[in-house]
Amino acid sequence: MIDLRSDTVTRPTAGMRRAMADAEVGDDVFGEDPTVRELEEETAALLGKEAALYVPSGHMSNQIAVYVATRSGEEVWAHRRSHVVANEQGGTSVLARVLPRTFDSATGVPDADLLEEWARGTDDVHRARPSLVCLENTFTGRVVPPEEQDRVAAFARGRGMGLHLDGARLWNAAVALGEAPARIAEAADTVSVCFSKGLGAPVGSALAGPAEAIDAARRARKLLGGGMRQAGIIAAGALYALRNHVDRLAEDHERARRLAERIAQTPPLAAEAHTNMVLVTTPAGRARDYADLLAREGVGCVPLGEDLLRLVVHLDVSDADIGTAADRIAKAAAAA
Repeated sequence: MIDLRSDTVTRPTAGMRRAMADAEVGDDVFGEDPTVRELEEETAALLGKEAALYVPSGHMSNQIAVYVATRSGEEVWAHRRSHVVANEQGGTSVLARVLPRTFDSATGVPDADLLEEWARGTDDVHRARPSLVCLENTFTGRVVPPEEQDRVAAFARGRGMGLHLDGARLWNAAVALGEAPARIAEAADTVSVCFSKGLGAPVGSALAGPAEAIDAARRARKLLGGGMRQAGIIAAGALYALRNHVDRLAEDHERARRLAERIAQTPPLAAEAHTNMVLVTTPAGRARDYADLLAREGVGCVPLGEDLLRLVVHLDVSDADIGTAADRIAKAAAAA
């Protein structure tokens, strides 16, 4: 099976396993795990933030960010297909008890007219007060230009709102743009990043931001049961990935581009690559059928709708796998 369902399916490399086996550990709930502290400090520095907090998952990182930045009954603005809204079990309403207000756009970013429209009348006592905008970069593989984030941040701050960036694949955006991670994170008050997607670590994400916000986040992590004891063992895997696997993301992007080119030559399918993701358009209403056909041919993918498939290239996918996957997809398309 060539598993292209997600970049979360990777296995730790030999070097990563050695780093984890040799990790110096302590009790992280007491703040005594030196490897966790090293990971948090290095992550914060890379993102240009005062502090960072290691957490078990990006889901938890996003939910903590919303929890500490809002009050019950307030409004949070986000894309309708963003992870924080669509893939976290309605956590913002359950945990922070806020009202998500969702927009739609191909880029993942709200346009200026929509922001102005939504801002009108927010002082009306009948309205929930908006307090936070959530963006995502990359968004379904698409890179959001930092200038677009700057625009939304300026709008938000001008109205007393915060900006949280779900940067689960921020590392991919930085590599694709040739920018420092800190530039991608610059506009955001808080930013979450994942170590277990493109970077290939087995576990973990981080939330970075102002020291005061991260202090509050540490308490929220404990509230949610996210405090871990000798977490340096898994943090060492994340630290190894951070130091060794960022630049190599360019290889994933190039392989995704080549795979998209091959699929685009396979009618009736169409394909486009964005960073490490290939989005494949199927005949109307047939995405699930094609996913099942590909699974039988030994290629894993995920339907994103009625006529869209997602294939994600990652650390465990070789040049040979790209060719084999393209051949199998062509065979499945011919049989569809």
